[in-house]
Parts: sequence; C-alpha cells; structure tokens
Amino acid sequence: MSPAHPHKHARRTARVGRLPRWQRIATHAIFGFCALSGLLFFMAHEVHLELPGVGSHSLLVAHGISAALALMAFGAVMPAHIRVAWNARRNRTTGITLSALLSALMLTGLLLYYGSEDWRNTVLWSHWVMGGLGLLLFPLHFVWGQRATA
Repeated sequence: MSPAHPHKHARRTARVGRLPRWQRIATHAIFGFCALSGLLFFMAHEVHLELPGVGSHSLLVAHGISAALALMAFGAVMPAHIRVAWNARRNRTTGITLSALLSALMLTGLLLYYGSEDWRNTVLWSHWVMGGLGLLLFPLHFVWGQRATA
C-alpha cells in the first residue's frame, strides 16, 4: 500500500469476488438475454403469445445460442468470482443455490435434446420452472452481493 493510495487495500477488501466491469456487464447481458429468450419462448409456446416478426423457432434458436454463451460465462466466473467469493465467505447461500440451479438448467436443457421422449414433458416443465426461479434468484444474488460489499 503506497502513501499516495491509503485506501487501496480497503477498496480491494470490500470488492472480494467482484468481476471486472467488462466481464460483469457481459455476463449479465448474456444471462439476461438467455432468460429473456427462454421466457419469450415459454410465452409463445404455452400462452401462444405472438411477437410480430419473431417466430417460436427463432426464439428457441436464440435461447440455445445464448445458453451456450451462458455456459461459457458460468465457466469463466468460476475462478475469478465463485472461488474467491467462496473463500471470503461472501454471498454463499444464493451463490450455491444459483450454481445448482444453473447446473440443473444445463442438464435439463441437454435432456430436452438428447433425453428420452418418455420424460420430455417432465423435463420441459422442470426446465421452465427452474428458469423462472433463475429469473428471481439471479437479481437477488446480485443485490445481496452488492450489500455484502457495501
């Protein structure tokens, strides 16, 4: 700690596990787009919501591509965010729950394509329910994490 920056250490301590700004924005955008495309597909498929110029298949393709990007983002935050925050004992409850939920969403997403037709309806509804929980949990994790570092 240099005399020119007496609060440098305090700032670092308060931001344990926080992602760099570019990575935080990219991660939130990817997960947000994945959630939005999944929600819109659900609405188109189950509620028969019609969006002008956007078909159900286009929404599913957007969701699949954004889910692949979300997998990459999830893997990228493991060393820089999850491990560091875990060791600092920060925001563990929502972090564990969110990690488990994302893992279950990955598994059910794969089962929708590669699983048995006998289980498809159960897997589909499980995926949708967990996706809805993720819509609530991700912002909660973010807000609680902000409070923990404030």
